[in-house]
Amino acid sequence: MFPLFAPFATADGDLARIVLWVLLPILLNIAIGFVFERSLPVDPRGLSQVSIYVLTPCLVFHSILTTKLTGREVGGFVLFLFMLTAVMWLIAKAWARIRRMGSAEEASFMLSTLFMNAGNYGIPLCLYAFGEEAVDRAVVWVLLQNACLWWLAIYYAAREGSGRIGALKTVFKMPAIYTALAASTMRLFGVAPPEYVLKPIHSLGLAMVPIAQLLLGVQLSRTAAHIKADACRIAETSFLRLAVSPLIGLAVLPLAGLQGINAKVALLLSATPTAVNSSILAIEFNAQPRFVSGAVFCSTIASFFTLAVVLRLIG
Repeated sequence: MFPLFAPFATADGDLARIVLWVLLPILLNIAIGFVFERSLPVDPRGLSQVSIYVLTPCLVFHSILTTKLTGREVGGFVLFLFMLTAVMWLIAKAWARIRRMGSAEEASFMLSTLFMNAGNYGIPLCLYAFGEEAVDRAVVWVLLQNACLWWLAIYYAAREGSGRIGALKTVFKMPAIYTALAASTMRLFGVAPPEYVLKPIHSLGLAMVPIAQLLLGVQLSRTAAHIKADACRIAETSFLRLAVSPLIGLAVLPLAGLQGINAKVALLLSATPTAVNSSILAIEFNAQPRFVSGAVFCSTIASFFTLAVVLRLIG
């Protein structure tokens, strides 16, 4: 095994298992969406609306009701995620000013830089890198990102089409916010829906991951020929997402009080590529979807190498 890929070795010492069970499924789902669009063109907004208004709220609702972690551990992840996002926001904002980006360019740049693919990429990666105990931590991260930072992603996606006030109004029209509040309230008072209600909600939530990957493939099929035109900005946002973000994560880690497996999961997820959800929102609100989808695609490919370095450093 090449030394660069040594960190990917699990307890079974099987690098092929990582490729076959984590990376290859992601690539295959994206490829299926790509080929499907070429053979039978579809409207990507239809898929994005299903994901935003049905599947994501179901995922958030079920996960909040069923997750298992102590309040202290959750608090550490909250603090880490907010500090990481705040510092990355400042850096990305300054970068956009230096590059003299217009309002629309800045919005899509922030959408591509601030939000990481901690769900359908990060969760299985944590599983094979650190074992089953890391999965609950990764799920909590995804929940916090969806519940606490989703509004910021929606704001940047909707800003150009609706204006700043309209974008804020759009945030409060998103059902995921209200399902998160409802699930949190139910959990606080020890109330849960019956299993025959929770089970279909769970099934719909699980469907969010493959639908998001298929949607990315569809969008890439439409924009693949144009990625070269956005190559410079894509390279910049990929650098911030894959290289700068884990460095910021390393710097703020002591302030969040995360240690052991919690610290490893936080650092690994901070280095994951641009979120597929960013592409979904860009399609829904027409926030330069060509650029955002290109950033998702290119950062995902590049992350196969950068994450190897991060895992080597984590040890």
